[in-house]
Amino acid sequence: MRMNCRRCGEILNANANFCWSCGAPQHDATSAETIAMPVVPVLDGPFANVDRGPVGAHVDELVIITGDAAGTRYEITKEVTTAGRHENSDLLLDDVSVSRHHAIFTRTASGRVTLRDLNSLNGTYVNGARVEETALHSADEVQIGKFKLVFWEATS
Repeated sequence: MRMNCRRCGEILNANANFCWSCGAPQHDATSAETIAMPVVPVLDGPFANVDRGPVGAHVDELVIITGDAAGTRYEITKEVTTAGRHENSDLLLDDVSVSRHHAIFTRTASGRVTLRDLNSLNGTYVNGARVEETALHSADEVQIGKFKLVFWEATS
């Protein structure tokens, strides 16, 4: 069964919570109900370790969890890490759903990592909510265009 996106009209699976094309939520935002998504552990196969936390003990990282690049890890070691479609982006996300200069990840003086949208066309989402700027926490799901990534804080 299929449905159309409430914002852009793209054809989606019936159980889609967000549009893969524009990122728009597909549920009633004014509803008092909460949409629950089951967490199913992947015990084997090529993506068995995709979102199990950081590999390096002292490095914040992002892990791509959807698409052809699923499982790819990006360490956030610089004070400012750029994300976008531009060839000079630190985190190159090559798809038309991503703006050339889409977002930046910034390390604060306290060591936290924040995410800021750079007025991108399709927006930046954290845990399904569109954000302009927000602090990230371990296991936050970041959506930039069609890419979904999980942020993992460094462990001590």
